[in-house]
Amino acid sequence: MKRSTRQVARLWLAALALALAAPAAAGELVTFPSAATPTEPASAIRGYLDAPTGRGPFPAVVLLHSCLGFPSDRKAIGAMLAGWGYVALYVDDFSTRGLTQTCLVDFPEGVADAYGALAFLAARPDVDTARIGAVGYSQGGDTALKLAVPRIAAAFALPGGARFRAVAAYYPPCGNLRRTRLALPTLILVGAADTVTPAATCATLAKGQPNVALTVYPGAEHVFDDPNFAGGKALFGMHLQYNRVAGEQAKAALRAFLATALR
Repeated sequence: MKRSTRQVARLWLAALALALAAPAAAGELVTFPSAATPTEPASAIRGYLDAPTGRGPFPAVVLLHSCLGFPSDRKAIGAMLAGWGYVALYVDDFSTRGLTQTCLVDFPEGVADAYGALAFLAARPDVDTARIGAVGYSQGGDTALKLAVPRIAAAFALPGGARFRAVAAYYPPCGNLRRTRLALPTLILVGAADTVTPAATCATLAKGQPNVALTVYPGAEHVFDDPNFAGGKALFGMHLQYNRVAGEQAKAALRAFLATALR
């Protein structure tokens, strides 16, 4: 049954209140509602929360995984961001839906999940609601870029005005957006040898958009930052390979970008 926008907002806020009833400690598995839409009710999803020590309020980052699910170093990524001074929420799109991968299908639910994570973070007293960004990887990078599209942001406007302020995307499929205007500070990190999400399509997307920064790493392939793919692996028709140098350089680029975009 189709619901009105007002009904959707009430249901979503009620579900969010339940999710926040018990405060989550840093590093804890948390549950929160995905954003409801006029055609789909809010659904419970999970995430892993890491936070800096202290009371804050801190800037925050929503992390969006690839079509393969969490990377092998998920815990290290959360701890790294917390060490940089961010509350980090790594969204789990799969477990409550019974999924193990979405590499062979589209995954439109990612945007609603990202906005559910935004609402969850914005309601926390240790988060500065004016400084929340998103970082996505591959399919999650596609979602992150969509968060910077004005019409999509308008469709998921949150009560209280919380919104994403910046997005970063590791090796996203930029061709999905072609010449779409991105309205937020945006960082795109991709390998020059990536045959899954070619750097050329990201160059086309970034062209003429001064708020979009593109960094291309020579010799790097898809998923260049995940140590699980050292030596290279083939999965679902994709060639994935870790590149330590590119991975470390991308961390430094991400840190500098977040420090500026969420200052």
